[in-house]
Amino acid sequence: MEEREDVDLAMRKYLIDSLKALVRIPTYVPPGENYGKIVNWLIPVFDDLGFECERVEMPEDVYEARQKSAELSGERVNLLATKDCGAEESVDIYTHLDVVPAGEGWSTPPFDPVIKDDRIYGRGVADSKGSVASLLTALRVMKEQDLKSKYNLRVALTTDEELGTYSGLCFFADYGLLKGDYLLCMDGDNEGVCIATNGVMNWTMTVYGKSAHSSIPFSGVNAIEKAMLVMDELEGLKRQIETGESKAPCGPIMTELTGQKHIKPVFNVTMISGGVKENVIPPSCTLRGDRRYIPEEKEEEVIKELEDAVEKIVAKHGVEIELHCKPGFPPMFADQSSEWTKRVQDAVSDAFGVYKPIIGVQGGLDVAYAVQRTNQPVCAFGVGCFVDCNPHGPDENVAIADLENYVRFLVGLLT
Repeated sequence: MEEREDVDLAMRKYLIDSLKALVRIPTYVPPGENYGKIVNWLIPVFDDLGFECERVEMPEDVYEARQKSAELSGERVNLLATKDCGAEESVDIYTHLDVVPAGEGWSTPPFDPVIKDDRIYGRGVADSKGSVASLLTALRVMKEQDLKSKYNLRVALTTDEELGTYSGLCFFADYGLLKGDYLLCMDGDNEGVCIATNGVMNWTMTVYGKSAHSSIPFSGVNAIEKAMLVMDELEGLKRQIETGESKAPCGPIMTELTGQKHIKPVFNVTMISGGVKENVIPPSCTLRGDRRYIPEEKEEEVIKELEDAVEKIVAKHGVEIELHCKPGFPPMFADQSSEWTKRVQDAVSDAFGVYKPIIGVQGGLDVAYAVQRTNQPVCAFGVGCFVDCNPHGPDENVAIADLENYVRFLVGLLT
């Protein structure tokens, strides 16, 4: 018993130290400047675990065509680590190394992790560096205890997932770097084993007016006031969209909080900008947002829905609107009865000591794009419960117990 406790203490220390080291490398995007630094930190760790490592940089032509923007800078570097374990089957194990910017409202330093009340706080601890640290720890436990993997291992730790458009994993899929018989995505929630996600469509509406001196507003057209009319109409569109429902079940926490039993489409206005100066009637106002669409919807139908809505608003209010739609990751709906899903669900439920259901989520994942290309059996299971962890918000955190259970899940699944 004492020896077992020593092993657990050593595992916990390695786990926490690894996570702290990862979080201290600020890989927030935009701009994504430290991807090379975190990959360079990881390579000797995987080398020591018996892996062959490849530092994979997105080619310049792909970056120019699929990703480039004024907000981004630095190399778009990813890691592929492989280990031939002499097994008959192979598994691709994936999550992302980038995080969202820290933002405001933190009570702890976002990039210098702090432990409070058995939880560790820092940007990316839940989304998704906690999964990376848990994987490193699981592989370390397997090495030290001489536990043989029943799969050949292919670890894809990629970047730019948080951009929501074209990520390092998308590049891996397009260029044939995902070769496993199965794919495990370590991004997402730990509420259940995820087999369905919503697709992502970002949109921009620019409402035009006419500039004039603010003392004689009647000689101009106030674009912000016109945008308020547009916002009112979009509220009606939101209600209409969100009456839809997928066949994919949502998790029990979502059901408890909302009463819904299946994932739904979502429409949000999330940004607004306009105006030149206090004494100038604004000539334009830009609204931005996203549309999360369920697996049963098609991308082209979602775009047409927005185009039709804008056309009706223009006809009703006589406003000039310019619409741009930017598709992000597609939706996903994997086979919930597949052998791979069952293996993952059994290993997860055993490690966490509680039954984990098969669920869908209303967010989007880049793994959906990947499996459209590879047709691999896939499911996703993350390290923390998003309701408690506050990913993308201030004081992002994860329970140390969840990290430890995640290590046990990986060891159980792979051996």
